[in-house]
Amino acid sequence: MKTLILMGLFVIVLSGSTLAQAGLSRQQIQEIAQSVVQIVALERGRPLGTGSGTIIDATGLIFTNRHVVEDADDYAILVLEDLRELPVHRYYASLVGVADTLDFAALQIDRDENGRAIDASTLNLPFIERANEDVLHGDAVYIFGYPGISGGYLTVTQGVITTIENGTINGRRLPVWYQTDAEISPGNSGGLVVNQAGEFIGIPTAVQAEERTLGRLGGILPVSAIFATFEDTPSAAATPTAPAKTPPAVVTGGVSVDCGKGVGFNNGVEITVRQMRAGFNYTATAIGLNGFDPVLAVLDPTTGSGLCTDDEPAAARFQVALPTTGVVPPSSTTSRITFSQRSGRPFADVSLVVGGLGDIAGEFVLVLEGMAATAADNLGDPFSVWLTPGLITSGVPLTIYMISVTDALDPFMYLADANLDIFMTDAGEFVYCDDAGDPQTCWGQSTDLSSSYVTRARGSALPGGRLDAMLQIPLDGFDPNTSSDLALTFMMTSYQQTSFGDYVVAIHAATQ
Repeated sequence: MKTLILMGLFVIVLSGSTLAQAGLSRQQIQEIAQSVVQIVALERGRPLGTGSGTIIDATGLIFTNRHVVEDADDYAILVLEDLRELPVHRYYASLVGVADTLDFAALQIDRDENGRAIDASTLNLPFIERANEDVLHGDAVYIFGYPGISGGYLTVTQGVITTIENGTINGRRLPVWYQTDAEISPGNSGGLVVNQAGEFIGIPTAVQAEERTLGRLGGILPVSAIFATFEDTPSAAATPTAPAKTPPAVVTGGVSVDCGKGVGFNNGVEITVRQMRAGFNYTATAIGLNGFDPVLAVLDPTTGSGLCTDDEPAAARFQVALPTTGVVPPSSTTSRITFSQRSGRPFADVSLVVGGLGDIAGEFVLVLEGMAATAADNLGDPFSVWLTPGLITSGVPLTIYMISVTDALDPFMYLADANLDIFMTDAGEFVYCDDAGDPQTCWGQSTDLSSSYVTRARGSALPGGRLDAMLQIPLDGFDPNTSSDLALTFMMTSYQQTSFGDYVVAIHAATQ
């Protein structure tokens, strides 16, 4: 026998699941699902893995497994707004309790999706009630959660209690472990198990698999064991507490753009394309994530004049799927501008600025088409991203993708120093990427882009490839109060500058 801990980073082949059909009504499933959240464990803003959690009171106290939250320093909370859609990032939470003897942890929602502190007593969130009846062999159970195999969508499976294991907690004999034939898989960890009455009876925690016969049983941490361990209803006050986390002061703002007719922003993120070639057309597209409505401007950095757009109907079908964003569906709020460099000079800087309509905060992806690696590029094409306060304090790392349009081009990109050479960290590491996902040729966090794609101006999807490049730069080491005049410059070229062709740049960032 072997026990598999269920983190979202593992993959298990399911032997088949039974969707909940009898017992719970459709209305019960709809109501129960609202209390189940997806947890993204973060370390310095970088995702470590995903799991599930259950809201157990209206103030946003969440029960989950300890192994879901281990090694992380923050937690993004995604909630369900439509059972047929992916959960939406609405909150952040802090760790308020863990159990040394159980695979259990408690989180408390304390910030909104923009990192701003909130009064939890005003939330009034949907939550699940604890069961008052005993659990017996053969009782029907329903598992709610966000296993990775479902693509991040809420999944409901059904089965029965097959095994009940007693143990001693605080001098009392009571159930400390259930097993079920209901299907559980990675990402379900920390989610919700309810009985036929729709009451909270446990947390899906692990799977036991027998290698010879391929038999599988899911393991459930009983809620009765959790409450008995803490002797009373666990709460932020009653559980052993982690050090209180004081939300950092949120500094907002960036580049200001007035598009006229009431359209504009003051929290823009500016990307300057250095020495853009005249006589060619380029297309820039800005798509918002999780409801963010981007406004896009293309400006001459020396005069501040240029083009500005909010919602562009021609771009309403645009979508992307990147490692740091997942699938971003089409949106009517997507902005797009086709432009050319018209300074009168063969080469000149052009700035692309993305902000939130009405200064709303959020994440976006900016896609730039029309770029090409050529034999006349010298070092390559440089792009500078200015470190505005809103960009730094957004909590979202800056990620740059270079995706080839042609198989002939082998992209290579690097973070440049003041001399436009490859930047070297204090640890002696060069910050560059040849093939994303290969730790031997790509610095930091990266993922093979073969499963990624972006929509292009003509409406076709441009797939990523194993030779494409990405760089992710954490921003938490920069001071938002002093970095406004600082830019990170990225050089786009080809491996050893021996291949040429068109490419697309995609930038995933956020602003406050």
